[in-house]
Amino acid sequence: MARPRQISDELILETARRCFFEHGPSVSTDVIAKELGVSSQALFKRFSSKRDLMLASMRPPAIPPWTELIADGPDERPFPEQLKAIVNELAKYFEEIARRMSLIRWSGIPMQEVAANYDTPPPIVGIRALADWLQRAHHAGMIRKTDFKASAMSLLGALHAPAFLEDILGQHPTGHTRRQYVSRVVDLFARGLAPESVVADEPQTTNVGQV
Repeated sequence: MARPRQISDELILETARRCFFEHGPSVSTDVIAKELGVSSQALFKRFSSKRDLMLASMRPPAIPPWTELIADGPDERPFPEQLKAIVNELAKYFEEIARRMSLIRWSGIPMQEVAANYDTPPPIVGIRALADWLQRAHHAGMIRKTDFKASAMSLLGALHAPAFLEDILGQHPTGHTRRQYVSRVVDLFARGLAPESVVADEPQTTNVGQV
C-alpha cells in the first residue's frame, strides 16, 4: 500500500493561494487538493474548513518578509541605493497584499477576522523595523535626525496607497510604471532625509516667481 504523500503547510498555503487567485473564493477544496495530489480529507486534517484555509493563505504574514532586507543594515553602500532596494521590495509586497485583501473582501470575510490573533499587527511591525533602520542610518551619518517613525509611516504609505488603488482602478493612480514610481519615491525621500550639510550645499535653482 502506497504511503500518503507528505506535504508541508507552506506548500498547501502556496497552492491554495494560487488557486484562490486563479478561480476566486468560490473555488472548491477538491480543486486545491487535486493540485496538491492529495484528498480533500487529507487537506481538512490540516485546515478544518475552506474558510480557515483561505484566512491562513491570505492573511498578511506576522513579520513582513521585506523586513529581512533591513534587519542588519544599513551597510556601506550609498543611502539612495539601499533605499531603492527597500522601496522595490515594498512595492512588490504591497501589490501582493492588495490582491490578498481584495480576495478576502470578495469572499465576505470581515477584516476584523483577518486582523485577529496577531501579537503585534504586521503594519506596526513594519513601521518599527523601518524606523529602526532609519535611526541606524542616522547614526551612521547617512541621513539627518528626524521623527523616524513618522518617516517610516510616510514611506510605507507612499507604497501602500498606490498598490491598493491600482487593485481597485486597474491601473497605477499616477500613470507611472512600478519602476518609474519607485524611482520618484526614492528621489523624494533620499533628498528629504539627506543630512543638513548636503542640503545646504545643493544649488538653489527654484525660481519662486515661476511656481
